[in-house]
Amino acid sequence: MARSSSRTPAALVVVAALAALYVLGSSDSGSSGSSGSLPSTLATLSSEAPGDLTGASAPPGVPTATTATAAPSGTRARATTKPQAAAACKPTDQDRYVYHPWRLQVVRACIRVSGTVDAIRREADGDLHILLRLDAPYRSLLRPANQGEELGDLVIEPVCVGKVSQSDAIPICRSDPDPLPNRFPAVGEHVWMEGRYVLDTDHGDWAELHPLYRWGS
Repeated sequence: MARSSSRTPAALVVVAALAALYVLGSSDSGSSGSSGSLPSTLATLSSEAPGDLTGASAPPGVPTATTATAAPSGTRARATTKPQAAAACKPTDQDRYVYHPWRLQVVRACIRVSGTVDAIRREADGDLHILLRLDAPYRSLLRPANQGEELGDLVIEPVCVGKVSQSDAIPICRSDPDPLPNRFPAVGEHVWMEGRYVLDTDHGDWAELHPLYRWGS
């Protein structure tokens, strides 16, 4: 006769063996503590499909696997919120109206700084020299030449905003259609300012914002 290729599932073999032992134990008059029902573990195994042990409890001290549960529809993972960066500093057309522009070494096209106004000087070329005592985060922008005459401050130059008496600056300022409005901060006022960061090679490479593009308090 051909041998059957099917095998009894392992779980049923265990159930059958335990049942046989239980029957033998219950028929022995010397046994004690027997009950008329199968042990709970045996009953649990017999109620499950062969090989499926997902319903069985893990032994004490053994961690159980955790099934991941999908987040409710429409919810999102919580994220750390960062402060939004300030809008990018953008140049205006005022850099076209700097007389003798080759004297300025451009380091950055536009940066923002903040500080307190120490002094304001009117220059013959129509520019202002606003001396800004920088807040701590910006002091690395200063150069040795900013000491002395410039009080250790950053020089801020809005162009063509005053009366022009310097002959080589007159033509360029006449061509400026929209200099900054003639309202600037007062001495002692704390402000932010945006402009082109340059080194003035005619004055020992002191650092400036030249021209000034915008400011606020």
